[in-house]
Amino acid sequence: MAFHRITSVLILFFTYVFISAGCKATTERVFDPSDSKSETKNTLVGFLLLDETEQKDFSIAVSYVSLQPLSGENVKIDEIVELNPSLDIYRGSYIKTSFYYFEEEKESYVSFSNHPKKSIFNPNKLDGDKEYLIRELNWTRSCGNKCRISMNSRLNPFKSVNTLKIKGKPGEIVFLGIYTIKTNQIPGTSSFTIEFNRISDDSEFYHRRIDPLQEKIIFDPQFGKNQKSAEIQFLKSILEMQKSGFWYEKAKEKLNTLIR
Repeated sequence: MAFHRITSVLILFFTYVFISAGCKATTERVFDPSDSKSETKNTLVGFLLLDETEQKDFSIAVSYVSLQPLSGENVKIDEIVELNPSLDIYRGSYIKTSFYYFEEEKESYVSFSNHPKKSIFNPNKLDGDKEYLIRELNWTRSCGNKCRISMNSRLNPFKSVNTLKIKGKPGEIVFLGIYTIKTNQIPGTSSFTIEFNRISDDSEFYHRRIDPLQEKIIFDPQFGKNQKSAEIQFLKSILEMQKSGFWYEKAKEKLNTLIR
């Protein structure tokens, strides 16, 4: 009986270890530049892209802005090869977002890539001398309790680049700002048009009532609702993501300058 109990305990122990090992979370990191030459050529850019809808809180009879952040897995980016609006010419090369390398650490598995999928700040490691634009959006919109709508929009490249030209600075981290998308259904159809807008520093957007939980994710509570506050959150997310290395040090340096 004693042997049976010991065997049972050992089986339970190894089962627990196996399950625990199999339940490790997967976190993401951006590849650091591979050498000193790449350090002067690569850039790390980030931006916030928010699906903005109006929601009603019937318990207090007011409306508020619901902001659903779109992350890397929702945003398809093109490298601009040729762009000539006057001749209606556009050629772009889609940037692949697949993972390239996995590594196991004590607490988690880490996936390294140039374009993480899960961060709401859309960090992208790019060539600092090239220009890019958002070409397509695919996301699932939350429309209430147990309500989800699949959304897809292929953006006009000329309008997209006029709103957000994705260009960093070689060797540096650049926050490109806050942007919103709004959809308007075309009457009598299931189709919709999309507005893609930049939120300027003096926008009335910052004075509107925003869901408190979303506000804490997007803005640093200490610095209020503004672009600087969002940039601080972006840099903190890079520190949390990277842990160490080239981009970690760059984010730390820039964050210290911002909050000084």
